[in-house]
Amino acid sequence: MTDVPGASEERAAGMSDPEPAQATAAPEKPRRFLRPLHGWLLVGAVVAALAVARWAGLGPTLLDDDQVQRDVAEQFEERYDVGVDVDCPRDMQVSEGRVYECDAETDDHEDLELVITITDEDDAAYSWDVD
Repeated sequence: MTDVPGASEERAAGMSDPEPAQATAAPEKPRRFLRPLHGWLLVGAVVAALAVARWAGLGPTLLDDDQVQRDVAEQFEERYDVGVDVDCPRDMQVSEGRVYECDAETDDHEDLELVITITDEDDAAYSWDVD
């Protein structure tokens, strides 16, 4: 191997230490101002879809509790010859065989419990009795 004058200097120049890596700042993340808004929009869309489904009759069939209370009070008075105030639960689902309990108080201040039983799901028919 022969030494060429200046060759070692060229080799040294070509093999110099690499430049130190410069630290680059990570790209700034965009602020997520709208992220919570997206969640609320999703919740609103689900609630709206359920409301439309219910309005369109896709939800469970429910008895009209006010109508049930009026009808039972009228029939009770015809059957027992005494008036009664009936209080039934809301959201009574029409499902054959399902039983609901209604509180009642006669005009004579006697507390009663009336039992409503769904007898026909298709017609939303029910029967009632004093428990």
